[in-house]
Amino acid sequence: GLVYCFMLAPLMGEQAFNFTNVLTHVVVPVVSVVDFFLSSTWLSFRGRDAWYVIIPPLYYLGFASVGYVLNWQFGPGINYPYFFLNWGSPAGAFGFCDVLPFMGVMYYVLIMLTFLLLVGRLYIFVQRKIK
Repeated sequence: GLVYCFMLAPLMGEQAFNFTNVLTHVVVPVVSVVDFFLSSTWLSFRGRDAWYVIIPPLYYLGFASVGYVLNWQFGPGINYPYFFLNWGSPAGAFGFCDVLPFMGVMYYVLIMLTFLLLVGRLYIFVQRKIK
């Protein structure tokens, strides 16, 4: 939800906050967070459990990368789902450039995985305090 609201939506213009996008990228993440805290009161998490939070994004990275290689169409003439997963951009995997995406795919992946791990640790910390 945060990645969508602060990274993707500003680039999409008016269509950024249509019903489908809001439901998918804003409502579902918020409800998921609420669900986590409401339903995890009987669970006990350890700090290392935060690593599980990166499994779905890594799965999606694999899915999007296979789609890129096999030239799946994620949009008209676009074989990547988001600008930061465009392996064929001038930045490539580890480069930098002066147009979107500005830096390579792997930098975005590392930044997002780090952010997600921190959020996962925060969730566990808050969940322990709630208990």
